[in-house]
Order: sequence, then structure tokens, then C-alpha cells
Amino acid sequence: MNNKNQPNTASKMRILFADDELPAREKLSHQLSLMEHVDVVGMAKNGKEAISLINELKPDVVLLDIQMPEINGLELIDLLNYQPIIIYTTAYDQFAIEAFEHASTDYLLKPFPIARLKKALAKAQQLLEQKRAHCQVNSPEHEQTFALSENTLNKLISKNGERIFLLSPGDIKFIKSEQGNSLAWNGDTFHHLSDTLDQLEHALVTKNFVRIHRSYLVNVDHIKEIQRWFNGKLMVIVNDDVKSELSTSRAGADKLKQLLHI
Repeated sequence: MNNKNQPNTASKMRILFADDELPAREKLSHQLSLMEHVDVVGMAKNGKEAISLINELKPDVVLLDIQMPEINGLELIDLLNYQPIIIYTTAYDQFAIEAFEHASTDYLLKPFPIARLKKALAKAQQLLEQKRAHCQVNSPEHEQTFALSENTLNKLISKNGERIFLLSPGDIKFIKSEQGNSLAWNGDTFHHLSDTLDQLEHALVTKNFVRIHRSYLVNVDHIKEIQRWFNGKLMVIVNDDVKSELSTSRAGADKLKQLLHI
């Protein structure tokens, strides 16, 4: 494992992994050591330690075991001050759906071969490059250009084969991130968007959209009801025919309360 104080090579993906089982940590450490493009910056033995290390070291990618004592891999996501790219690892496939609902990039079922790990990290690398490009757009020298694109974003573009749909932001109930894809719900159909949720959050900030969870952007104009949920979270009910329910994170709940003065 590399010293966290050593300079990092820009081309390398900074990885932290967390698992409460020693054999699993040793195997994953060995697999990662065989990859030249990764830099392992930290290792955690439980959920609480993972939270501390992720917030401190700010890795690009976290390989996160789901079943850990005290705080499991699904619960700790909402407790982070810093949000890395998440790849879940577990021996139990029943957690797959919930893992993707938490906007993980991928899901590795133990025991996974190194080829499967490489595939997951390749997917994470693509997302990482998109994030870096987005950060460049938000840099001071690009601030004016980005502000212009934000103010002129009057339509969302959705491509489906040879068809291109122009969506009015005001008609969109919410946008969710699922398996690395951004999907806009208009009350009838989910439309695939090419932009990431981070990009859409900034572009739609003047269109009454608020980030209530790392997986959800909701149009405040389409919120029908808000219910108190557990652990300081809220349940947002949308005014569509199916009464879609969106759970906030604790940070998202605070943001929504502040915005709506509730």
C-alpha cells in the first residue's frame, strides 16, 4: 500500500477498499497490486473506519463491502462528506438491486476474478474522466462559458436510437441516477440523458431542481407531499399518477428543509 503522503501520479486511479474479513482484504490487495494504473491509498476494516478514511483521503474509487459491523456499506454512503465513485462487493446477490439504488457504479459478487474487477474499474475510469472534465468546466477560467451554457439550457436532450427527444425541464418530475445512467421521469416515461447527475445539478439549478440524494434530482414544482422518514431523512412524494416516492439523504433533507422553509 502506498504512503498517503507520497505524490500521486495523475494518470493513476486512487483506490480505497473496505472489508471486515481479512482473507477478502488480502485477496483484493493482491489483485490490485497486479494493476499498474491503480494507486491503493487506504484500506478499512469496518464501516466507521471507512467513513473516516474516505473523508480524509478522498479517493477516486472505493471498493466497498456491503455487510460490515456497526455501519454497513449501504448505510455509510449518506454519512460521507466526500462522495467517491462506489463499487460494492459482497457475497450475497440479494443486495444487488439495493446497491444500484444507492448509485453504485458496479456490483461485484464474491469471489470475483481479476478480469471482472478490471471491467468494473474500467467503467469507474470512464466516470472519473467525466468528473474531471466537469471540474475543468467549473474552473475559474471556464466560469463564464459554463454560466452561459447553464442559462441557455432550456431543453434536455434524450437520444433513443435514431430518435432525439427535446424535453422541457419544467415537465420533468425528477431525474435519477441508475447504474451510471441519468434517467428523467416525466410522469409517463423515463428518458435517458447523456449528462451525469452532477452536471445536471449545476445546469438545472435555476430550473427549481434540487439534489435530495446522490441518486436523485427532484423538481420542487412537482413535489406533492413530504413525510418525515427515519434517521433524519425525508420521503418525497411526487405528483405523478404512481405517486413516486424518493428518499432523501440526511444532507438532502436539510437542503430541502432550508429551501422550503419547513
